[in-house]
Amino acid sequence: MQRIVISITSLPALCKMEIGGCKKVVWRSATDHLGSQNSVVCRDASNQVFLAGPLKPRIPKLEELKINNIQNETCIWKSHNELLQDICSLKRLTITSCPKLQSLVAEEEKDQQQQLCQLSCRLEYLILSYCEGLVKLPQSSFSLSSLREIEIFKCSSLVSFPEVALPSKLKKIQIGECDALKSLPEAWMCDTNSSLEILSIHGCRSLTYIAAVQLPSSLKMLTIWYCDNIRTLTVEEGIQCSSSSRRYTSYLLEHLGIRYCPSLTCIFSKNELPATLESLEVGNLPPSLKSLRVRYCSKLESIAERLDNNTSLETISIYNCENLKILPSGLHKLHQLREISIGSCGNLVSFPGGGLPCAKLTALEIYDCKRLKALPKGLHNLSTLQDLTIGGALLSLEEDGLPTNLHSLVIRGNMEIWKSMIEWGRGFHRFSSLRHLTIDGCDDDTMMVSFPLEDKRLGTVLRLPTTLTSLRIEDFPNLERLSSSIIDLRNLTELVLRGCPKLKYFPEKGLPSSLLELWISGCPLIEEKCRKDGGQYWDLLTHIPLVAIYG
Repeated sequence: MQRIVISITSLPALCKMEIGGCKKVVWRSATDHLGSQNSVVCRDASNQVFLAGPLKPRIPKLEELKINNIQNETCIWKSHNELLQDICSLKRLTITSCPKLQSLVAEEEKDQQQQLCQLSCRLEYLILSYCEGLVKLPQSSFSLSSLREIEIFKCSSLVSFPEVALPSKLKKIQIGECDALKSLPEAWMCDTNSSLEILSIHGCRSLTYIAAVQLPSSLKMLTIWYCDNIRTLTVEEGIQCSSSSRRYTSYLLEHLGIRYCPSLTCIFSKNELPATLESLEVGNLPPSLKSLRVRYCSKLESIAERLDNNTSLETISIYNCENLKILPSGLHKLHQLREISIGSCGNLVSFPGGGLPCAKLTALEIYDCKRLKALPKGLHNLSTLQDLTIGGALLSLEEDGLPTNLHSLVIRGNMEIWKSMIEWGRGFHRFSSLRHLTIDGCDDDTMMVSFPLEDKRLGTVLRLPTTLTSLRIEDFPNLERLSSSIIDLRNLTELVLRGCPKLKYFPEKGLPSSLLELWISGCPLIEEKCRKDGGQYWDLLTHIPLVAIYG
């Protein structure tokens, strides 16, 4: 159809009208009355002409306007374009597939930006998509006081947004596949009066970070997908905000999702994740990512569903996430993983069924996870594991026990580990490479009266490996004596005794002759006997170069 003349005076109850496939549309507004119409869709029209004066009296209820596939327009707001100028009731404006559109406002008409602000004062939703020529948005578009949501998609020439604060009611911004977009306004990030709660950025390949200093303090949900060059969320380049504080203490962020960002090296450059975070999804981590650290996220329940595709991941560290319930599956497929540290995650119940990777894992730390009842399956098969820290409410070990190639072993607050080893006859003497051993007791323990532990039924002592160079015994309220077998530790150079208030006896033969350092604190009875001026055990300590006693 070459030309259409619209006259709708005979349709006073018209609610929605769509016009498409026309090269020219003429609105005879001088005689037309749109009555109660509240939605107009004008699409596939290469040329629109608005002939007569103000339409405001004729379309008082128009709330939704869609402009689709207008091929030749370079801007929407023009003095002769009276359809758009006089729609005070407009709440939703959608502009899509206008390839030559460069700006919403004609730059040569100086009063248009003010008119945009005044005449669209009720606009709540602004949607721009497939406008490949759109370079910028007018500053006044962010002065629309009722604006609640902005969605911008496939505007490949859009380079930047105006450096102004966000509208006070704006809750949600979605930006997708704007390849030329290099940065977001710092005025958005530092606005203390912002109401922005949801920020979603997808496929913006020129972005390298989201904010120079901080994210909006009101933000609750942030999702970033398919941003090939993004390296971090905040870089903290020293750019000053108008706000007096640059810390993240005011964050309300609850959900953070990051997927398919191959250049990502860290989430926040200098700060921890917000304590308010409830959901962290780091899916499809970049193959170059080597470290994943999550700390002090007390509401966080899950991190990611799977991690098995992250071929370069070397370190996983999760601390003080009290509400964390599950770990990502696929840990056993992370063949470059070297260290896992999980601490103070009180609701963590179990490890994924596949166990842990065997190839390169050298350090494993698990402590203060009150609901965790068992260590990962197949722990004894970790032939590369050298440093192991265990603590918490673990009921016992698997019958196969711990890997015997350990160099360092720390057991905190769990005597069930000791009991298991005694019952199965699999003592520490099997650990032929063990150098450092720390045993940290618990306040309600009554079992540990002597160390190394004695089995009164069998009349035996739990032997320690002679390879030990460092031994730390801490926080055993009922420990009374060191057993005579400790003298057999001929390579021991450091002995630390701390928090054992009832400890009062050393072996009759003294301590190992190899000892170079003895540290004692919180053990008043044995401290008295080790005094240089007349202490009962002082003569047994004279061969030790460093004796440090702290009362």
